[in-house]
Amino acid sequence: MFIIEVIPLSRAGMIESLSYYCATAYPIGSFISVPVRKKEIQGVVIGTKPVSAAKTAIRAATFSLKKIATVENPPALPKSLMETAQELAKNTPAHIGSILFALLPPDVRSGVREYPYSTNYSNNESYTPSILTGVSNDRFISYRSHIRQCFAHRGSVLFVVPTSASVHSAKAALENGIEKRVVTFSSTHTKKQIEKSYEAFSDLSTAKLIITTPNFAFLDRHDITSIIVEECGSNHYKTRTRPYLDAREILKTYAKVTKRTILMGDILPRTEEEALRRDDVYETHDEHPKRLSIESSFTVSEHEKTERVKEFAIFTPELIDSVNRTIKAKGSVFLFAARKGLAPLITCYDCSHIFRCPDSGAPYSLLQTYEKGEEKRWFFSSTSGKKVRADDTCPKCGSWRLREQGIGIQQVVMQARKYFKDVPLTIFDHTSATTHVKAKRLTKQFYEEKGAIMIGTTMALPYLTKPVTITAVTSYEAARAIPTWRAEETLLSLLLTLREKTTNECFVQTRTDPDQLLKYAGRGLIDEFYTEEIMMRQVLSYPPYAVFILLTWVGTPEQIREAEGYIQTQILGHEMQCYNAPTVTTKGITRYGLIRIAKEDYPDAKLIDQLRQLPPSVKIEINPDKII
Repeated sequence: MFIIEVIPLSRAGMIESLSYYCATAYPIGSFISVPVRKKEIQGVVIGTKPVSAAKTAIRAATFSLKKIATVENPPALPKSLMETAQELAKNTPAHIGSILFALLPPDVRSGVREYPYSTNYSNNESYTPSILTGVSNDRFISYRSHIRQCFAHRGSVLFVVPTSASVHSAKAALENGIEKRVVTFSSTHTKKQIEKSYEAFSDLSTAKLIITTPNFAFLDRHDITSIIVEECGSNHYKTRTRPYLDAREILKTYAKVTKRTILMGDILPRTEEEALRRDDVYETHDEHPKRLSIESSFTVSEHEKTERVKEFAIFTPELIDSVNRTIKAKGSVFLFAARKGLAPLITCYDCSHIFRCPDSGAPYSLLQTYEKGEEKRWFFSSTSGKKVRADDTCPKCGSWRLREQGIGIQQVVMQARKYFKDVPLTIFDHTSATTHVKAKRLTKQFYEEKGAIMIGTTMALPYLTKPVTITAVTSYEAARAIPTWRAEETLLSLLLTLREKTTNECFVQTRTDPDQLLKYAGRGLIDEFYTEEIMMRQVLSYPPYAVFILLTWVGTPEQIREAEGYIQTQILGHEMQCYNAPTVTTKGITRYGLIRIAKEDYPDAKLIDQLRQLPPSVKIEINPDKII
């Protein structure tokens, strides 16, 4: 008999390991099913030893070991994946089981499919990340050259993109001449497509280009010699569920463990990557541009600054004239709206009360719908998903004078229908593009109609794979109001991306005087932007010069104080700055604890272990984009 030590695979991952006894000595990495609290879940074997070697420990134990059934030739995870999880556990406050669960493809972790067989291998490539900055056409020229070099040496390439929409556009851009060697993985694939992808992935007769989202990025093949991370600045690489990992950081660790090259590219990589590139910690792929050369023109269109305005105008006369000329010439127009609904904020004119969601505390957006020809208005929270009928009066003072503040996509649509009558109009937001199939259908409709307008939010951008004649940011102020310490970087990336997708002219409408960021976007001065941003981050001790660890917990005032006291006693030797969220929800007060650590002092093994021992009610994030 043997004692088998197993890591349970679960998202919560609060159990580090469990022990069972079995008649079979399973190899390390074996994928087996084990009983946990009256349920069968998947687990990975991390240790096997004869019962005779653990007799003393067994006699001293206050519990009895459960027996597990013998399984013939169980599937096993590759050594590379196990080592990657172990490396990540050194700087991530989560147990290895939780990390492994996050790395596995959805159908493997659910037990629907076995992990594809992978032989042991050894690479000797340089795993120092290389940074590629440039517009997409230039980046994909470099990618194609890099892939050809890998193929020439019989090496496969793992090409990771942030979204399912990007899988299809990357495939179209890279497959010319190597169609039979391209394998794609995406959560939007049908069951038949997934089967075909796994079959092609398991074919080791030729080197492959594997294009995938982060969900399938850790399927291993012995002949993969290079990893490419496209759109490395995208926030879609950050997971929104426990243990809140960043796929970019995992891929860097994965490349280091497997000794594979890793190339990270974007029109505007994160400031962290640029700072490390300047410090020669990371390498430069090709030549780093001081400014981007984008063919489309860039126009800042200012609203009239008058004290009295007869009617609130969303579009400037300049933009209206340009859209009319474009439509007449059968061109295409994309109008970017930063916020959902009619308005992102509803307030009372008399008492300044802000209507908020009771579950999340986030301000309600105002939505408009039509049912059987009747107009209905709703309060909607994108944070909690709560949707209720809109109030007619203020619950605080009873006033009926409610004010809509900010510009939402539905307001833009209403104004567009007023100014551009009889023009084909496509609306692309969370209400119309509810699935990948619907999103593709909307995009196809927009491109096929001549002289058409699309009005969309950020979610439309990955689907705009063909050029658009003119684009416009309908409200620069709304786009700028992003509650993140990355606000400048995120907004500049948005403006450059819109310019890149535009053939003629990109408009930015603003009600304030143009700022430095608009100058950077108009002239493509990314080097100046990075210099200023890096200097600011050094002064404020922001990443990459520090590591943020954000703890979040919710409860009544008494529960909050009790939890904070407990956390303070667990985390010794580190200062934690505590503060409340600005609102109180039905669940109670939201309390934050921010620990800021100098980059050279992280990872701190003792701190990581202390964080790992905190209860699951405390949310722990490393370098989150939002710290309030």
